[in-house]
Amino acid sequence: MPAMKVLKRLFPFAVIAAAALLLLYSPDIAPPRYTDLATFFRTEMKRQGISGLSVAAVADGSVLYVDGFGKDGSGAAIGPETPVYAAAAAMPLAALAAASLESDKKISLDSTVRYYLPWFGFTRPKGDPTLRDLVAHASGASASTFDDEHPAAPDLDTAGRSMLKAVPQNAPGELFHFIETDYQVLALAMEKAAGMPYAAILKYRVLAPLGMRSTGEGTEPLPRGSASFFSLPLPRAAPRSAFGASSSHIATTASDLGQYMAFLMGPEKFGRGPVSARAAANLLVPLEHGGTYGYGFYISSSKDGRLAYSDGSIDGFSSRIDLWPDERTGIALMSAQDSFLLSDISLPALAQGARRIVLEGSAPRPFPLGRLYILLAVMAIVHVSALAFQTGGALRWTKEVKDRAEAKGSSGPVLLAAARCWIGMAVRAAIVLAFPASLALALDRAMSWKTLLEIEPGLAAWCILACMFGFMRNVTRLAWLRSPGFFRRTRAA
Repeated sequence: MPAMKVLKRLFPFAVIAAAALLLLYSPDIAPPRYTDLATFFRTEMKRQGISGLSVAAVADGSVLYVDGFGKDGSGAAIGPETPVYAAAAAMPLAALAAASLESDKKISLDSTVRYYLPWFGFTRPKGDPTLRDLVAHASGASASTFDDEHPAAPDLDTAGRSMLKAVPQNAPGELFHFIETDYQVLALAMEKAAGMPYAAILKYRVLAPLGMRSTGEGTEPLPRGSASFFSLPLPRAAPRSAFGASSSHIATTASDLGQYMAFLMGPEKFGRGPVSARAAANLLVPLEHGGTYGYGFYISSSKDGRLAYSDGSIDGFSSRIDLWPDERTGIALMSAQDSFLLSDISLPALAQGARRIVLEGSAPRPFPLGRLYILLAVMAIVHVSALAFQTGGALRWTKEVKDRAEAKGSSGPVLLAAARCWIGMAVRAAIVLAFPASLALALDRAMSWKTLLEIEPGLAAWCILACMFGFMRNVTRLAWLRSPGFFRRTRAA
């Protein structure tokens, strides 16, 4: 009997181990090394579990490669001219528009926000932020003190004014806090200085000079993306925003992003760009002394030299732009699928692989995230099923507790079992209540279960179901432990 009990406990782990070994040793569709971008992206889209992807690669101011693969959330094929939402491009384009206005002395980044928007000010201010602070995400405001998403805002002005409720965490220019409203207020300041809507500023200052004819706040019909349920695409509604063009809601194509990156990596080849070649070089250096953020890009250094990157996810889309200024190389990837793992693992790995093919002629195959998703799905099914079976076996479990108590002639095993149930219920309730807040604190971003279910529905559903079944299991066990006669029989023994 004890042997059977051990086997039952080991069975879930055996299933997971078997699935892991099967995935680890099953044949791989990818070659050991890639030597061309077309094969690399076409194959890796499948290995990474991506439903639709568009890409662009540039070097020395020239577009080397643009293409599109798979389908978007509506089932339409994606090509190099297919508009998709690319949140990663919104802030860099807005920052470039600001740099263009400054080059023509229409604005000064060192002027205070209040100079252009007299109504601007924080609750309990610690200083007066400048436009430079907004571009660098160093205004002092943090998403922990106000609603950075404000989805009900009817227009850009209302969205920007929501920042008035922010209680700054530090003085302007002191610390980096990523908030989208910084760039919405920046767009308002540019509108005031230029005397035209932000969409017009972006068009005439950036898009037209670079030949980006298919980029803007959205096209009709609006592109649709999908969520990722363990890599299975779940179509999502088309994103709409009345104020997010400068911060996240921008639609573009692989061809347009190729033109944009070509300018940044070789501005001297453009007759008349948004800014001069010298000013373009400054776009990819930190704005604040000792900072790590430039004009819409995170800036880091490694053995490969400087890397400027921007990434973002929005309502079924994930995107990433990687630029290596020292190598004058850039890669842009836009996925019609939204996922934490996709954004944080797959897209950076694909960008690095493409860079090596461009510069070195070949690249090894990256880790297949699609297989990890399958393993996670197996783990979720096994875990939730085990909790469900344990709930159904609560009576048998309490009977075993009773038998131990009767054998010892003490209620100690019953009290210990009850304590375990209460602790288990408290832990699961704490996870459900505190996990989004803890993640928001770690990411410095507003987070909720609704957001998690939208971005990573598979993993979020696993967590919720596991907590729910675990809670039910402990409630059921506790109910049987407290059933009439149970303690009487135990005490009598």
